[in-house]
Amino acid sequence: MDPIHSYYSPNDLYEKIIEGLHKLGKDLSKITLDDLQPVDEFHIRGDAATKELIELSGFTSDMHILDVGCGIGGSTRRLSQQVGCRVTGIDLSDEYIDVARRLTRLLDMQDRVTFHAASALALPFAENSFDGVWSLQMNMNIEAKSAWLKEVHRVLKPDARAVFYEVCAHKNAPLHFPVPWAQDDSMSFLVQPHAFRDAITSAGFEIDVWNDKTDLAQKAFANAKEPIGEPDLPALGVYLLVGKDIQTKAFNLHRNLDEERVSLIESVAVKSQRCRGVP
Repeated sequence: MDPIHSYYSPNDLYEKIIEGLHKLGKDLSKITLDDLQPVDEFHIRGDAATKELIELSGFTSDMHILDVGCGIGGSTRRLSQQVGCRVTGIDLSDEYIDVARRLTRLLDMQDRVTFHAASALALPFAENSFDGVWSLQMNMNIEAKSAWLKEVHRVLKPDARAVFYEVCAHKNAPLHFPVPWAQDDSMSFLVQPHAFRDAITSAGFEIDVWNDKTDLAQKAFANAKEPIGEPDLPALGVYLLVGKDIQTKAFNLHRNLDEERVSLIESVAVKSQRCRGVP
């Protein structure tokens, strides 16, 4: 996991985000989730996808949700704000977790949103701890998918729901690299959608929702161009998280989508009643 940890550990990330907010003329005492959206919604289709997933989730204000692979906490905070629930986020990157905590304090949301540095393969929580799980585009960096999904299953309460929004492989290979989640194939572990579905059910879940969102991903990246010369980057953007070659990564993702090398799957899985001993 060391290369992956290093990839998601940029230096001075919080200071760079604050600098970007200043360049945009933002008053730090009045920062909103929308102000941070260009940098902290690091998944395909950003906050538009987050809001759709929130509606799909069925989560309610009395719940405590676990965000597995929370990054710097953008969708974690959005989920809490829109639903009114408590959310705990975990991520492998110490740097991301530090930034997530500091941004959450900046937004005065720390009473409902908390973060821990931890591995998805060894969640630091007891069995049946959470009313729901939220996991957006992090399986690409996990080779041991069965171990990750079994951990998610373990910490969920019976009948609770897990929301997955994940990039998978497609008909063709190999991928064009780099991509937003990996510089090369040593960090990327995509499986076909049917294999991902099998891994979910093998962990003890029942599939409630399974939607292929590849067409929407293609539309989101339809205008991505191969960069020429020095990149013209905005004051605030996800390049702060994964490097200034983000335009090359976006262009390669565009190619991978159009050439049927990657797909995008949205799913809701339910912890089976069999886990309570129900026949």
